[in-house]
Amino acid sequence: MTTLAILRHEEAIRVDAACLVAIYVGRAKTEAEEILGRGIEELAARVAEITVHHERGNRVGLVRSTRLAARLAGRLGMKSFTRVAGDLIAAAEAGDRPGQAAIHARLLRIVARSETALLDLRDMTM
Repeated sequence: MTTLAILRHEEAIRVDAACLVAIYVGRAKTEAEEILGRGIEELAARVAEITVHHERGNRVGLVRSTRLAARLAGRLGMKSFTRVAGDLIAAAEAGDRPGQAAIHARLLRIVARSETALLDLRDMTM
């Protein structure tokens, strides 16, 4: 009898607290939370664009959307996301479709966990 292994992917999430502090400094808590919430929503839209470009094989669109998402994630302190986005851009520019698919899947896992981490941090008192 053959036994199959089940792989579980656990991505370590790193959020730069200094970026989050910069969002909150000099602003009312509700204003900072709105900025953070809009940033997360915009990032989700960019990730959806990345996925569409990936599925259609549109390398130029994928690279452009990934660069925009990485810049936004950097402003939100999402270090893990920006690092993996760079890997996705490199794979796309190299024409490495299998690598691109694996990195895209990893990026989706990271964005899901990062958004949760940011929302959890937002609920903490700054």
